[in-house]
Amino acid sequence: MLMKNLLFPRIFQPIGWIMFVPSLITGALIYFNVLSLAGITETIVNDIVIIGVALGSLFIVCSKERVEDEMTQSIRLASLLNSIYAYVVLLVGCTILINGVDFLVFAVINLVLLPILFVCNFRLEMHRYNKMCEDEEQD
Repeated sequence: MLMKNLLFPRIFQPIGWIMFVPSLITGALIYFNVLSLAGITETIVNDIVIIGVALGSLFIVCSKERVEDEMTQSIRLASLLNSIYAYVVLLVGCTILINGVDFLVFAVINLVLLPILFVCNFRLEMHRYNKMCEDEEQD
């Protein structure tokens, strides 16, 4: 049975990076109180950061690679599984170890933690795979 390819076209990958990186940086600046906002501006910027990280990571990971083959699909699936494992371990660990207002901060970070883990894991695994292929070509 032929599986339908549900990936975005490759052009979505740079669009994802354009959304993901500035959103992640802005979120970090807000978290570390380098950028302080108040009122409606704070709400709007927080929403933009969460949406930017979520959509950006979705576009990065769910758009086609230059070479989209069975190995890329396998890496994509393994990265998703590993990200879910790491996410659940962090969630359980932080739930046990963090209390009070600090837990609310973690809960906000937790909104974008899974996509961030997924992007990092997938990019690392694709880098390893591409390096391995380059090394094999040199031999």
